[in-house]
This record gives sequence, C-alpha cells and structure tokens, in this order.
Amino acid sequence: MPLSCHRLIVALLIPFLLLANLAMAQAREAEKSEVMEPIVVSATLMEQKLSETPSTVQVISKEQIQQMGADSVAQALQEAVGMTLSTESGRVVRPSIRGTGPFHTLVLVDGRRLALGFRGMSDINQIPPVMIERIEIIRGPTSALFGSDAVGGVINIITKKPPRKKTVAGLDLKAGTNTRSGGDAFAPQAYVGSDLGPFRFILGGEHVSRNGWDYDNEPPDDGDDLKQQYVSGQAAIDLGERHALSFGGSYNDFKRTGARDLQNKVTEREATDETSDVFLRYDGAFTDKYNLMLQAYHTRYSLDIGLTPEISDPFSSNEEEYTRTQYEGRFSAKINQNITATAGAEYREDKRGADSLSPEYENHNTAGFGQLDMLFLERLNLVAGVRWDDHSEFGSEWSPRVALSWIFNDYLRLKGGYGHGFRAPIPYELYVTSYRRQGKDVYLANPDLKAETSRTYEAGLQASLPAGKGLNLELTYFHIDIDDMIESVLQSRTAKGATYKYENISEAETSGVEFLAQLRLPYGWNLGASLTYLDSENAETGERLAYQPEIKGNVNAQWHIDKLGLWLRASYTWWSGMEDGAGGSLDDSSSLDAWIGKDLPAGVQLYAGMKNVLDQDDTYNVSPPFVYLGVKWDY
Repeated sequence: MPLSCHRLIVALLIPFLLLANLAMAQAREAEKSEVMEPIVVSATLMEQKLSETPSTVQVISKEQIQQMGADSVAQALQEAVGMTLSTESGRVVRPSIRGTGPFHTLVLVDGRRLALGFRGMSDINQIPPVMIERIEIIRGPTSALFGSDAVGGVINIITKKPPRKKTVAGLDLKAGTNTRSGGDAFAPQAYVGSDLGPFRFILGGEHVSRNGWDYDNEPPDDGDDLKQQYVSGQAAIDLGERHALSFGGSYNDFKRTGARDLQNKVTEREATDETSDVFLRYDGAFTDKYNLMLQAYHTRYSLDIGLTPEISDPFSSNEEEYTRTQYEGRFSAKINQNITATAGAEYREDKRGADSLSPEYENHNTAGFGQLDMLFLERLNLVAGVRWDDHSEFGSEWSPRVALSWIFNDYLRLKGGYGHGFRAPIPYELYVTSYRRQGKDVYLANPDLKAETSRTYEAGLQASLPAGKGLNLELTYFHIDIDDMIESVLQSRTAKGATYKYENISEAETSGVEFLAQLRLPYGWNLGASLTYLDSENAETGERLAYQPEIKGNVNAQWHIDKLGLWLRASYTWWSGMEDGAGGSLDDSSSLDAWIGKDLPAGVQLYAGMKNVLDQDDTYNVSPPFVYLGVKWDY
C-alpha cells in the first residue's frame, strides 16, 4: 500500500482519537448493555453460536449493512474477509470466495437457490437490503450440505421473519448523488409485520431510481439509468406450539438504460431483468428430540434486451428465461445429549426457455445427504457428513466433509477441516452458443463437459481475550485444489474474430491466510480489521488466476456516543496484486467509506455518508464517489 495511503489513514484516525478523549471524560464508567453473540444456521443447518460452529463463518448484521450505506447485497459484501466481487458481463456482480472465481460461490436466500440469471449468473447487485436480517458467509467447501457450486463457500442471505407477539415496522428514505456528475438517486424502502393470533406476516418493498452518468462523453455510458421495483413478503400459520406452515415470495423488476457502442454504432440499450420466487415450507418439532422440515419453491428469471436503433448482432438483443423448481426435506434427531444426526433429500429441476440462439432444454438433480454433529468430552466438536448428487447431464458425485473444533482453554479454540466440492456445468456452458464482441467471437457450448471437483484443507484458531471489553481474533490457513476446470479454448481465428469452445482442460489451486480481529473498547468504541493473503495458480498456464487479488485488507472503526445518540463509522478497504490471467498486472485500488447517524426520539435516525471518498476507479468493483443522506424510522 503506498505511503500516501498510510498517511491518509493516520490523518483520518486523529480526529476520532481526539473525540474519544473528549467522550471519555464525560462517559459513564460502565456500558448499559452487552453485545449478544450471533446465532448462525448455514454451517450445519442447525442453530449454533458463531463461536461454537466448527466452520469458518462471518456474519454481517442488518446494523452493519445500514452503517455501510449499502444499497445491495454486493455493497454489503465489499468488506468481507476472503471475498472478491467481480463484474462478469455487462454490469452483473458476482462474488468469489478464496480466489475460486464467481461460478464457485453459492448464493442462497433463506437456504433457497436463486434462478440462474444473465449468461447463467445471478446478480447480487439486484438484491436490496430492505428485508435482510443478516448475511452468513461460510468460507470453505459446503457441497456436503448444499451440492453444486459451493466450492469456495456459501453466502446465505437471511431475511426478516414474521414477528411473534408484536408488531414491527420500518421506513427508510435515502437520497444521494455522485460527486463528479450524474448518478442522482432516490431509494425509499419500508416494511411492516405483525402477529394476528395464529397468523403472522411481514411485507416489505423498495423503489430505486438512479440517473446514469458518463465521465468521458464517449460510449458506453459509465453508469446506466436504473429503475427498480422490489417487493417481498412471507406469512406463517402456527399449527400448534411446535408446528408452523410458512409461505411467501418476492418480485423484482430491474431496468437499466444506457448507450452502447455495438458494431461501430451507438445504440440505446434497455435491459429489463425480472425475478420472482414463491415457497411453501413446513417446520415441525416432535418432542425435544426430533425436527422435520419440508419445503417446495419455484424461482424464475427473465431478461428482455431492446436496442434503438436495432442491430444485427443476435446476442446483444436476445431474450433469456430460466426457471428453477426444488422439493426438499430434512429430518434431524438428537440421539443423546452429545450427538445429533441429520438426513435430507432434494429434487431440483432447471429449465431454460428457447430464444433466437438456442432451443428450450431442461435438466434435473436428485440428491441425498447425511450429517453427524458430535461432542466429545465437552471440548471436541466433530461434524462429519456426505452428500450424493445425481445430475441428468453429468452423472453422480459424492461430496464428503469433516470439520472439527477443539476448545483448548477458556480463551482459545482450534479448528480444522477437509471437504470435497464440485460444480456442475451451467446450462449456458452445456447448450447455448453465444456471441461476444458485437458478434465477432463465437463461444460454442459443449454438452460433454464434466463437473469440476475440488479438495479443500483448512486449519485455524480463534481466540477470545479479555482485552478491553472483548478481543476476538481469528486466523485461518486454507488450500484448495480444483480439477477439470472449465475454460473457453480457442478453436480457430480469422481476421474478423475467433471461435472458442468450453472444455475441461486445466487444474488450479489457491492457498492463503485469512485474519480477522474485532476489539470492543469502553465508551462505545469498536475496532475491526481483516486481511486476506491469496496465492493462486492456473496449472495449465502457470499464471495467477485472473482478477483475484493477492492481498485484500480492511480496517474499520465505529464509535457510539450514547449520551449524544451519535454513531460514527469509517472503513478503509484495499486490494493489491491482481493480474489479468495472462501475466499482466492491474493497478492496486482502495476505497474509504464514512458514515454518521444521529438517534432521535420515537425510533427515528438521521444519517449521512460517503462511499469511495478517495475516488478510486472501478477495477475492483468500487462504485464512483457517492454522497447520501437519509432518515430512518423503526418501530
């Protein structure tokens, strides 16, 4: 990191330290409340305290999302350890965990898979935060529980649930603009939920309107005009003290309009993404030992691209439609005080509608899995599981996993694990012939592709020390080997363009170290830091994996002045050592974000902030400098 950046960080921390000295002279000797430890469900499919799970998990709470000023899941994940966000096609944002790439991280909403999106990629930039309770990030392979795509890890977005014995409501009005030019935005959002006897519900929605921007006055636009309408809700019917039936869904209309240079002609491109989902779920507990979950859900994605004036490139003006239907069940039994067994089964069907480029097709996946969660001597927690998947196109795959944690003493916990992961080829790679560079390059599908497989080893330690009001440290080493990686291979080249074909050709490996620290201090201070070092290699070329930084770091500070009802937060994230996959180096980058909030009576909060204060480019998916202010109310 350049020396000037270090000086800037020090300059930013000095005002905070001066304010801290002033607050310490006036603050109370003891805090009013203690921070409750997060409960996570994604690591083992059962509720566990974050410190007790044998997996490597990070939780991003709704309060953190608010203080980041995040307008989408993509922005909420920017600071996450071991996480890289990449813009894959157009402006679709996909996450990558531990350098494995965007197709190797599984994104879930309440444990449910999303429908495939544009070119087979679901865009986390289209998921707003209005209904999010927390985001759980499991680093490491979880194919033993979730199946395909969970090679690097899983991101599970946990939404707000219908409340019990109370009414909840919230309203957030936010407006902002880029500091250069354009990008004016307005984003109102609201939710309401209540308990009406045996019937409970929650409903939320958001409208986003943002103008485009163009810094260089040359196509394509640097940012499109954006219009988004989002609504989500769910309800629950309590069938008894231990049984409930829940159902709900969401609808998202996401429209972007901007200028493009296609086939040497400037054209207006209007792309409308529509996503929707519905689910029905039963949860039941039979005595204190047995639990049953049954669920069915259906998700749909469609894309309609219009060009004015029209051009002959078939790919630029196509339509896409994907649907996904899944049925699943899970049963868990507490065998004794120290052993819990879980077994489950799934059936999933994926379809892609016909368009001008390819015919309609479908595939399906059948799976079964089992897991044992065992506690020995009240110190050793061992979780062992295996899953079998049978895919209609590429065959069967077994995915074993074992993870353990050992409580060394009251302050130190050791962790370790091994897992097998796999990724099934997506329909786009199997069946769709596509065109890029305004139709100059052709990408041929390959129905004979095999699944990618991986082996992951990890070991680490967690420490909870009595420094300040609590110091939590986490250090993890990981190593991942990926076989049969799917890449596009050059078949032929002419003066006008080239032809590629998807093939299983290469192996890759990533290894590295992740460090995470959180220090709570008296007088309302919270300090955080994280650092990821990543070493990656494509065994076929000997080069680093493309667009995966060697180092990603973050430092952040939060200060709550309780007497004044004031919250302050600053966060600095940097990336370095990224290459293009062919030996070429990309510029280092960083982002500084700041936020301030003032609590008012009756649950009202005024807030303001700025993203990307340093005005860095978007090499690492950093948005332009953006200032905003808003008012928030919670009941």
